[in-house]
Amino acid sequence: MIAARFFTTFLIALAGAAKLPAASAPVGRVSGAVRAADGAEIAGAQVRIEGPTLARLENSNIIQKVRPPGRYQLNVPPGSYELWATAPDFEDTKVTLTLADGETLTRDFALQPLARPPYRVETLALPRAMVGEVSGVAFTPRGTLAVTTRRGEVWMRAADGPRWWRFAAGLYEGFGLVAESESSVVVIQRPEFTRLRDTDGDGVADRFDTLADGWGITGSYHEFTYGLVRDGRGNFYAASGMAQFRNAGDFRWVRGPLKPDQFMPWTGSGPVPDGHRSVAQYQGWAFQVTPAGQQIPFAFGFRQPLGLGVSPDDELFISDCPGAWVPTATFTHVERDTFHGHPDGLKWHPELKDKKFTPAELTALRRPPSVYLPRGTLGTSPGQPVWDTTGGKFGPFAGQVFMGDVSSLIVRIDLEKVAGAWQGTVFPFLRGQGLRIGGMHNAFGPDGALYLGQTVRGWMSTEGNEGVQRIAWTGETPAELHTVRLAERGFALRFTTAMQAAPEVAVRRFRYLHHPLDGSLRTEEVAVPVTRAALSADGRALSLELLETQPGYVYELALAKSARTRDGRALLNPIAFYTLNRTLAGETQPGPTQLKVAAAAALQPGDVTRGAEVYRLNCLVCHQADGKGAKQVGTPDYTLAGGPLTKSDAELLAVITDGKAPTPPGVVPMPPWGNVLPAQSIRDVLAYLRATFQPAPPPR
Repeated sequence: MIAARFFTTFLIALAGAAKLPAASAPVGRVSGAVRAADGAEIAGAQVRIEGPTLARLENSNIIQKVRPPGRYQLNVPPGSYELWATAPDFEDTKVTLTLADGETLTRDFALQPLARPPYRVETLALPRAMVGEVSGVAFTPRGTLAVTTRRGEVWMRAADGPRWWRFAAGLYEGFGLVAESESSVVVIQRPEFTRLRDTDGDGVADRFDTLADGWGITGSYHEFTYGLVRDGRGNFYAASGMAQFRNAGDFRWVRGPLKPDQFMPWTGSGPVPDGHRSVAQYQGWAFQVTPAGQQIPFAFGFRQPLGLGVSPDDELFISDCPGAWVPTATFTHVERDTFHGHPDGLKWHPELKDKKFTPAELTALRRPPSVYLPRGTLGTSPGQPVWDTTGGKFGPFAGQVFMGDVSSLIVRIDLEKVAGAWQGTVFPFLRGQGLRIGGMHNAFGPDGALYLGQTVRGWMSTEGNEGVQRIAWTGETPAELHTVRLAERGFALRFTTAMQAAPEVAVRRFRYLHHPLDGSLRTEEVAVPVTRAALSADGRALSLELLETQPGYVYELALAKSARTRDGRALLNPIAFYTLNRTLAGETQPGPTQLKVAAAAALQPGDVTRGAEVYRLNCLVCHQADGKGAKQVGTPDYTLAGGPLTKSDAELLAVITDGKAPTPPGVVPMPPWGNVLPAQSIRDVLAYLRATFQPAPPPR
């Protein structure tokens, strides 16, 4: 066993060395030990060294397994490096160093064990014949897992083990399914609702029946039909997203009528701020298909309604993605004939198609989102909402909503009905911990775990890391802010476990603008003084009274990082956002206020530390952690000599603020961030780009 490990390490070291400059080239050496904090050897430990002098290697780094009894040695050219030591179940540790020609440095690591997380992320093994672009997840009543893929297949996994089989193929980009049984599955494809049936019992569907197809489609590369969910009465629901519009020539074929002109023509300066448009019939609409097969255009005004979910009370909710007329991601209660903000789909409404609206009239017609998800902090493109109906198998969040995102994030939503309408709080739930990007289709399994289908094909690189992940509760009670509910003079907070003392809570409120620009800054943002905070005797409930509570705002509640539970733990996610559409008395419009919005602070030079957080939350998914971009989209490689970072600060600030049309091989335009990020944050992220990815100057 020891010999095998030594041989593996030797091969890895040899492979890395083969890519380095010849022996005559300048070289230095870094060596040392990697052990646990108590001095014990760690199985599976490795070191990774990264730096611009390794740019010819993949991700500009060399990875080496640590040899028994915990030693490593790296030979690399002189230069500046980041050296990481990692091991399963231990915290990653990093040091920076500069190595001169012929220099030998020693760097030892003592790794700290990770705190045992209350939720564990596992990756399901897929069959070799399956391309893991999983775009829909469901379970049959008997517990068989069924998934759709964007390659047009349906696969099933046995409830009692890892055996997979392909149930169907030849679909046109399936994007969700309802698994009625092991022999009957309903799928939403781009062009239709389809029931797939295995009538001869061989495990493969042999009958494909169209249930409904009464909406338009085109050949646009960026056009999807989302879903699929079913309510307790047997009605199916799906929704059509808008097409990416570059020019009318993109739509060489279309099913049904084609209307590329905007319902409300853009009258501002410059190009149309968001190219998403309802060019084919009912794009931007949600549909209902009854058990009798009748298709009903159900609700309208969506941009990209990627996530549909039906609550335990049989009510439909839909998540939408930010852009023009959608200031940030939203989660909304949807009823028949309701308008949800984006006007371009109104061109298909039988009564409103010829009406000329003002922006103010559109805002008045719009049903406000039940919950806003602040962009960046809580992702960018939310997926399918699912309710925890596991009866406690997933922890202390029964009845709450869980929703993935295109980034490696899961959020948790707690809803309450106030004066007859749903509103509530969104919390971060899980970020990182091995969670992959693209987990936008979810389902709870019979084992109480949350299963995420993951795919981002055509948008950013995953290096094949797509498929299905399972989120399981370990049984340990997570230290979390459990609920935030509206009270007469503020909010009532409840925790999953007892707190030592009343935590300090910083409260801010702000609005988002409903307008045709791409996204929205937080407007009218102001701190709201806390006038009283009282912790209950059991330490679980915090009564928070504010100087003022008004409708029409999002309230951010940030708990002090010093807050501790009675057993000494910090809160895992000490922040929450409550969307206050209605007061307890039913008021929906704010009145006079005692609070004054502070004047904008003077812009300061960019801060690298703040910029790193802006990049992580907003830019990393497309531009990648190493700054090399994604080939599928054409996002640039910042580390290349002669690349984007050779431009002046003024040029790059303008690109980030105003956006940029794609340059081949780019596919998707760089969206404008000036309506999403404050000007200071844009300066900060540019400072981070320059400090982190600036290419080394060419040798003289």
